[in-house]
Amino acid sequence: MTNQQKAMASVAASIKMLREKPVESALVERYFLLYEAWEMVKDLPQPLQLGNAMYHILSKASLPILEYDLLLGRFDDHVPTPEEQAQLEKIWSEINLYENPITRHNFGHTTLDWSGVVFEGIPARIQKCEEKIRLAKESGEDKNVLNFLEGMCLIYKGILRYIERYGEQAKRAGMEDCAAVCQALTEGGAKTFREALQMILFVYNIHLIYSGAGVDCVSVGRLDNVLLPLYLTDLKEGRLTREETGYLIDDFSAKMSLHLGRGEHQMAYLNEDYYHTGWDRNHVFDSPGYIVLGGYSNGGDHCENPLTLLFAEHIHPGLKNPVYICRHTRDRSDALWDILSEKIRSNASILIYNDETMIPAQRHIGVEAQDAVNYGIHPCNWPDIDGGEVVDMVGGPIPHLINRVLEEHAKIGSMEDIYRMMAEQFRKELAPCFATYRKKYRGALLPSDGRLTMTDCFLKGPLEKMRSMDLGGAKYPAVYVLVRNIGTATDMLCAVEQVVYEKGQCTLSELVGATEDNFESRPDLLAACKQAPKYGTDNPKADAVMKRIMNLLLDVTDEEATNSDGVRDVVTLNIALNDSNHLADGKEMGATVDGRRAGEPLSENLAPSVGSAPAVTSLLNSVAKLPFDRIHSGVLNVKLCPGEKTDATLIKQLIDTYFGEGGMQLQFSITDNETLRRAQQTPEQYRDLLVRITGYSAVFVDMSKDGQEEFIRREETK
Repeated sequence: MTNQQKAMASVAASIKMLREKPVESALVERYFLLYEAWEMVKDLPQPLQLGNAMYHILSKASLPILEYDLLLGRFDDHVPTPEEQAQLEKIWSEINLYENPITRHNFGHTTLDWSGVVFEGIPARIQKCEEKIRLAKESGEDKNVLNFLEGMCLIYKGILRYIERYGEQAKRAGMEDCAAVCQALTEGGAKTFREALQMILFVYNIHLIYSGAGVDCVSVGRLDNVLLPLYLTDLKEGRLTREETGYLIDDFSAKMSLHLGRGEHQMAYLNEDYYHTGWDRNHVFDSPGYIVLGGYSNGGDHCENPLTLLFAEHIHPGLKNPVYICRHTRDRSDALWDILSEKIRSNASILIYNDETMIPAQRHIGVEAQDAVNYGIHPCNWPDIDGGEVVDMVGGPIPHLINRVLEEHAKIGSMEDIYRMMAEQFRKELAPCFATYRKKYRGALLPSDGRLTMTDCFLKGPLEKMRSMDLGGAKYPAVYVLVRNIGTATDMLCAVEQVVYEKGQCTLSELVGATEDNFESRPDLLAACKQAPKYGTDNPKADAVMKRIMNLLLDVTDEEATNSDGVRDVVTLNIALNDSNHLADGKEMGATVDGRRAGEPLSENLAPSVGSAPAVTSLLNSVAKLPFDRIHSGVLNVKLCPGEKTDATLIKQLIDTYFGEGGMQLQFSITDNETLRRAQQTPEQYRDLLVRITGYSAVFVDMSKDGQEEFIRREETK
């Protein structure tokens, strides 16, 4: 087979797997090896449990190879026999992945230091780790520090042994080129583009398959930036052509899909009898993996990066993974965005961010310029700081905050009172969290408790500082400040302002009382609330309320994050996304003053309440008014109807216009409700239909029935 044929076969096999993989398929060997390792290490300190367990697992894991592999990186995933199923059920009953010391801290959800992974290499990390251990012993370091370093060193040695074994296996299979790549990686960092992709794939798979708990997922970062020097050198020295590089990218993308199972996880709870792979069988069955493309760079070459263009050309709309995070700049390349817009029109797994807001938002919280440019996004649309780590989370749905204020309606005489009391309530939430942060991260260096994660092995800081990221290893320890469901929140205050204070249709006490019986006794107030201005409609009143709410909360955040000397000493990442929690939060919440009935969903992420914004231009005009120079993540799902009008040129114009007005993020699903209804009726004919959930793609016909209905409920825009 030629390399082109191999790449085509690899992509085709992954697409077929996504549609046909048996739901019963499980990572059988992973669980057997994990259980075997646990029996060996359970009496050791946690870092040595993890280190020894990973060395054992990586020394014994099977190493599948297929004839069309350009890159190595497969693992056991099969339908268990009855005997294996019985063993698995025993293991699942005895080992809780969220509590077991081998796996419980390995949750991923970050962007690893892929430049270090590629160029430093495993042998150098082992050498550095051993030198740290020697110096730590000489200086009488705490035993926790030694355990941390020794556990890390064992992980590196396990990975090195895994690479050695895969090289030996490739040689036995007659794949000398793959064997040579492995041999090079056992000796040092990557020197070629192929070696770099192979090293990334090894670390990616090991992190997900063998060490992870729950929905472990990672971003593989800005590969077009990281790998550009190797690509250019390979071209210059004749090791690769542009076409051959594309085939490697194809195989890499296909292998980033291999861990997936069947089904969609965020809304699975809506149907208890939903039939899907599930976390027990495969803890990463629905874990997305991100590749970041484009955006400003510290090298200043973002408009002329030929590797960005090549990666874009090799985005396959039929693949659920990888998800591409495409960073947009004011001086973006027409050639690149022509390709990306066409891929979006083909319904590829693409999420878009605006560098003109994302980088200033990072600078606003004190991130240095060179780090702000390298901001990352990890699944599911959560932001990363280059060299940072999230150490806490505070806040939540803004409608909950408003409800707490409205409960004290006897004390409220005006809208100004409501805004003042919202600020007071939010300040009370933030203050204890920030006080704890200051105590832990702004005083003396935290003592190491020895805790080690797989992620620590591949981030900037932990090895150098000899401690985990959230114990002082991170340059930027950060707090997620959640400011969620701005659509429902805006509609609530718009209704109060119009119904109570402008038109005087009732008192605030009467309006709050009407929500307590789900508006059953006051249908007149229900109608009045629904007629108030709505977020997402380009209504000036609604947009003014929206901006005031968000600026109020962000002002309080800035004030509380600034110490008495006027210095910001708390790093906050301000998050306006809610994954699919708008469903669960809404289900548990009574009726609200915007006319939303009890149990109905809240607004999703940055979207308006359903039924408010059928026109995409009015939606984008409204959302763009948010203060995105202080917001670090928030999803805007846009469902565009397919057809001649939804062409690549229109999509590019929507992106350019929205981002030009100050918007932050966009992601499109190109489908309509008629198609979705047909897919429900004849799912076998719609196996290729992908839709965007919060930060990943889902095969629509593999979603739970209520999950499908929730997606259909999402606004169609024109």
